[in-house]
Amino acid sequence: MSEENHVSFNKFAIRISVCLAVVFLAAFAVGTFFDHQVAEAVFSRGNVAALVVSTLGIYVFCGAFSFYFGAALSQALKVEPRPKRILYSTVVAILGICVMIGSGGSLLDINNLGGIFPEVHRDVPQMAITFFVVFLPVAVVGFVFGKKSTDPRLGRRIVLILNCMVIMFLAYELIKTGMPRPRFRLVSQNIEGIGFHAWFDPIQNKNDLISAFNLNGDDFKSFPSGHTANGIMSIAVLPGLAAVVPALKKRMTLLFFVGLVFGFAVLASRMVLGAHFLSDVSVGGFIASVASAVYYKREESLFR
Repeated sequence: MSEENHVSFNKFAIRISVCLAVVFLAAFAVGTFFDHQVAEAVFSRGNVAALVVSTLGIYVFCGAFSFYFGAALSQALKVEPRPKRILYSTVVAILGICVMIGSGGSLLDINNLGGIFPEVHRDVPQMAITFFVVFLPVAVVGFVFGKKSTDPRLGRRIVLILNCMVIMFLAYELIKTGMPRPRFRLVSQNIEGIGFHAWFDPIQNKNDLISAFNLNGDDFKSFPSGHTANGIMSIAVLPGLAAVVPALKKRMTLLFFVGLVFGFAVLASRMVLGAHFLSDVSVGGFIASVASAVYYKREESLFR
């Protein structure tokens, strides 16, 4: 793909990302008034197919993190002079390892593999195994491809996509922390004191309820949907792989639409599982759409 075509693709991706943001805002407005009704209509507790798709939503996002960190390390090792190379390489390696270990924990969580296989737990031994078996090999692949690259802008492009992914992650986690909301799967159990809460009416006695009924704190992290944000971010994460893997440069549009379909599949799976309401997935999708638009806009400037 020539630089001119790359810029054209970025313009196309920006337009679609902005359109998606508008669609998610409209869905958010609908969810604000009809969250409970929609949740009741689509809920299917323990739906295995939905659990698999939901888990893939985490794996693709975290796997991309690992791949990009591996590629970033390959670029850090090319930095001159030597003291700066050592500093950059050390920082990237430490951050990458921390992210991959955290990714292992996310993959083993009750919302992902833990929900499919009862024997899977988010403990240190299993997180270590996941790190070495699942994510480290992906980082090695990213390192190999990054080392072969001759693109002088590759380091900046990798930092850009990683920054957008991190900012998106921090945005929805910050909202989750400040606006606790019971998931529909918890509301549906008809536990005394735990009813439906609109997104603008966060529950106030979360800690008391967790202690009284021995509940999982994660069941109060409905708003917004992190899985949906991670899934929709695939419209930037997947085409972004072409920066590291030259063979994908002619397939960026295809990767964009694959990411789009995948993101909506993850969105649907979260609602089917009763993990999120319509307004939850709408906000998650909105955050990812905006982050993707920013990524493409910033990357476009690197080609001018």
